[in-house]
Amino acid sequence: MSEIAGNGGAAKVANLEVDDAIVLLLGSPSSVPSLSNQLKGVTRLEKLLFLIEKETDLAKLLEEDMGFSAHNFGPFSAKIYQMLEVLASAGLLEDSSSYSSTTEDSWEASEVIGEPVDPYATRDFKLTARGQKYYKALISELPMDTEVTISRFKERFGALPLRQLIRYVYQKYPKYTEKSLIKDEVL
Repeated sequence: MSEIAGNGGAAKVANLEVDDAIVLLLGSPSSVPSLSNQLKGVTRLEKLLFLIEKETDLAKLLEEDMGFSAHNFGPFSAKIYQMLEVLASAGLLEDSSSYSSTTEDSWEASEVIGEPVDPYATRDFKLTARGQKYYKALISELPMDTEVTISRFKERFGALPLRQLIRYVYQKYPKYTEKSLIKDEVL
């Protein structure tokens, strides 16, 4: 997690890591109720973090690369899955399951991780009270426009149907779809 250091009276983030990016994405405010302090689906979360790294100024604050590479279902980062476990273990994140009307979120879970999953199950992520406190401390140490930027980004892409989000990523970043098993299905 980030180390925060003073700089002549003005606080500055010394390094923003992958787990911080997850907390910032989840905690950013939203007028869309289903996006308030949460995200539904690990595939959605992963693709949003990919887009944050590629299309927002938050990427400039990241000291640590998210480690995306072309994989069976487009851009994939094992670091994100690891950091979700770290955040849950630290009590900052609630990782729960729910049922979805589609099977899209189970693509990666069954194929990449190799765990048998209910095809209609989805992983949902929500900051705990402790996670919300961490978000507030983290956002207070970032440039003033960071929260607005992330919130706008979250509302633009987070509310898209998952298939539309994936199609956007596939069309805009074809390099990351070279190994995709679902490329024809998505495009």
